[in-house]
Amino acid sequence: MKLILLLFLTALNLGGQVTPLVGTYLGDNERNYYGNRAPSKLGVKWKIPLGSGRTMFGSEDVRTWKGAGWTGQPLVIREGGELYLIQATLSHHVKKIRARDGRVMWSTSVGDVIKGTPTFVDVGGPGETRYTLIVGSRSGFGQHWRKGTAYSLHGISYLTGKKLWRHNSRSTASNSRDCDASAVVVGSKAAIPLENGYFTVFSPDARKAGNAPGLPAPKIYRQFQLFRQSDLSLYRSELCCESSPTMVGSQAYVAAGVGRVYRCGLGIFGRASAKLDIGGDLNGTMPLTNDHHLLLGIEKQFIPGQGGVVKFSTTGEVKWFHPLPDRKWYTWNGGLVGSPAVNHRYQSEVSKDLACFVGIDGMLTLINHKKLQPGVTHPGPRRQRQFPAPLVLDRVKLPQGSISTPLFVGDKIVVGYDNGMDLYGVTLTGKLVRLDRLSGPMFDATPVVWDGRVYAGSKDGFLYCLGD
Repeated sequence: MKLILLLFLTALNLGGQVTPLVGTYLGDNERNYYGNRAPSKLGVKWKIPLGSGRTMFGSEDVRTWKGAGWTGQPLVIREGGELYLIQATLSHHVKKIRARDGRVMWSTSVGDVIKGTPTFVDVGGPGETRYTLIVGSRSGFGQHWRKGTAYSLHGISYLTGKKLWRHNSRSTASNSRDCDASAVVVGSKAAIPLENGYFTVFSPDARKAGNAPGLPAPKIYRQFQLFRQSDLSLYRSELCCESSPTMVGSQAYVAAGVGRVYRCGLGIFGRASAKLDIGGDLNGTMPLTNDHHLLLGIEKQFIPGQGGVVKFSTTGEVKWFHPLPDRKWYTWNGGLVGSPAVNHRYQSEVSKDLACFVGIDGMLTLINHKKLQPGVTHPGPRRQRQFPAPLVLDRVKLPQGSISTPLFVGDKIVVGYDNGMDLYGVTLTGKLVRLDRLSGPMFDATPVVWDGRVYAGSKDGFLYCLGD
């Protein structure tokens, strides 16, 4: 009976009733929008369990994770007069959740842990296939990571949760066939980097998928290899692309795990070319700034120097480099795993030229990304060149280290870390003032804000709604 009612409601649904407000990781194709309005407090309004799931490392190491992890940001979708969240979980499930009270509308398993954030796309046409969620996951519980199948990219109906298609990520020299990234959508095409090292341009439209038995495969237009054979001597099999692409005009910029940023064309004559070769392990997603530059986080791995944050132009010219200290923490050695955040999409009294980031050492740093420190330079990640330093406005030490990405919403910053979440205000003089703190939950996942609420998945197993 419930299924019949759901299908009936789907048939009644009109195109104008479903609007993505935060439709992919960090908002949209520019990766610099975090929701409309942040709260002034982090009081718990509601929390719901997200479940737990098993996943494999290698052929025998089985681990159980719960809740939501890196990057794991909820989407915010308006449907009629109601707000809904789309939350990917470590329990293998994608969930559609009513934002006002946490009610789960549907929950669909994709067969393995989901670490990333889905992308919403309207492919047109009638029925449940029109609004499609592009979902990346780990490669499939119970499958051999090299010899088995790796269905790590999925199409799911936003309206009903029905699985529409899936892509088998082929085995390469990379040690992973997962998909942590979030797709960009341009016209009728979508594009996403897979952890096998291939940037993949495809159709998210189920009507263009093949007719294979079981779930069909999406139509693939092009694939670009984002590593070179010469990389294997240094990076060995760690050739993964985990970051989400950023669109600048018609070109996608992708931070590859082998220390390079590639520019990829999505058209029929598109190609991939390296625009910046900086070294390190590049995990984070690059926000586009208000002067059409990109901010890139660098993890301390495979380099003699420090990790940190670099600002560069779309032609690959480095404007500045801010190093972050070496620190052994879990499997990391220093630098930045999450992404920097910028604030120019919002109206407030503070400058729109600000950016912030938090290293794995737990230091939250606020900078003016358009200004330099006079006469100050730093050696780059490879220690081969000196780069200018950005103007640092303030820094605060969080209680624990972090791989989470902060939100910069006008004059407020929301930042998660290993044992809590902080809310900061930014003064007119560029100082950080803590407004509130929630202690306890581990927030690896990126939160989102809407209408004075913070929605954030935690590895304690819950999705939190926080606010005044």
